[in-house]
Amino acid sequence: MTDLCRSAAESLHAAGWAYEPPLSPDGGVPSALRAAPGAAIRWVSSFSLLSSADETTWFWSREEYSSGPESVFAWNELEQLSIQAVITNDEAAAVSRFWSRHVPILLSVRDGYEYLAVREDGAVVHGAEPEFEDASVVCSRFEDLLEYIVESPPRRDHVVDRVLFGTAIGH
Repeated sequence: MTDLCRSAAESLHAAGWAYEPPLSPDGGVPSALRAAPGAAIRWVSSFSLLSSADETTWFWSREEYSSGPESVFAWNELEQLSIQAVITNDEAAAVSRFWSRHVPILLSVRDGYEYLAVREDGAVVHGAEPEFEDASVVCSRFEDLLEYIVESPPRRDHVVDRVLFGTAIGH
């Protein structure tokens, strides 16, 4: 898996993404990642910075899930936005249930807010504003996402390509 993480990061870097190697691990897994599958934890631990050239899309690094340096967007930014938008306690509970089973790994602000998250069963989902919790599965396993990044040049017909590279679907 470590080789797959390295290969995926190298593929994104070769495609113009900014990459910085991981910082030294400083103890245990941040509490925000405890529900994440091991593959996702290894991924976010494999870099300290991984962002698109225009800085509108990025993967969160392990450090960003802890109480480390603050960034403009918190790793749980979308959950916070959803909680602010709910009207009823039932809606707030539904938002909290969703995010307790999903760990966001990527945020894009290129064309509005959209994200990739790892579900507790290891599947990768994609969601976008205005209903962040209305997500669809894009890869059945986290490893499939990394393999997709490594093995395929942008196909322009997959949501992952659009999120990562800004390619328009169907063009």
